[in-house]
Amino acid sequence: MKICTVLLLLLWSWFSQANTVFSVCYEGSGMAPFISAGSDDSQPEGFLVEMLNAAAAPLAIRLQYQQAPWLRCQKMVQNNQVNATLAMIWSPERALQYRFPDQQSGTEQSQRYLWRAEYPVFHSKDKGFTLAQYQPKFGISAPLGYIVEDWLQHQGWLSPYKFKQDEGFKMVAGGKLDGYSVERMIGSYHLQRLGLTDKIDVSDDNLLVKNWHIVFNPDSYAQNTQLIEQFWFNLIAARKNLEANYPYPQTTSQHTSQQ
Repeated sequence: MKICTVLLLLLWSWFSQANTVFSVCYEGSGMAPFISAGSDDSQPEGFLVEMLNAAAAPLAIRLQYQQAPWLRCQKMVQNNQVNATLAMIWSPERALQYRFPDQQSGTEQSQRYLWRAEYPVFHSKDKGFTLAQYQPKFGISAPLGYIVEDWLQHQGWLSPYKFKQDEGFKMVAGGKLDGYSVERMIGSYHLQRLGLTDKIDVSDDNLLVKNWHIVFNPDSYAQNTQLIEQFWFNLIAARKNLEANYPYPQTTSQHTSQQ
């Protein structure tokens, strides 16, 4: 009888994990080619989606995506309305509100991240940009709610006007903004889409180089600790496969700070 009970418990544990659904909030605007809304509203597309699905598949986790602006995604995780969000950079303040991988031993040294993101400055081809020599005229803009925006504010370089990515690039091209800072691959992708590669260049210098993470609310982590830990671990191989298939040269100048 005891053996049957143990077997039933093991089967129930396996069955519960095999049907675990994690709701994930993501910003669908301005994040291509990493993640963007697909033709099917319930399933986005992009490099990060490929990675996340690869990490979740061996654990039989089903990821249920929900699109929202970045600041709303953060609030939804804080309020336990969704289990997780991406792509988030660690900061001491955020560590109090979200569960990051290897939070106790040091998230910034963790290998269980989504992507190492570079934040250069996209500037007019007519005006070069060197970090050490920059003197603000119109300022540099960045997406609302990103840590690179806070970094620019701290430096006194942030434009007083808020621009979304496409609008910001157009302001740079028109000479009305010193630059716009967004992740390097994202910025390059959208410059091509907007047809502005002949007017805007990207700096070799980076304002920030930081790891992106998928983070969970503390309650979800407490209820699914082993599953989430293994999911984070699976991201290592999934990311390396992505890097091998979509090579992205990292620049040598890495002025790291805090997205």
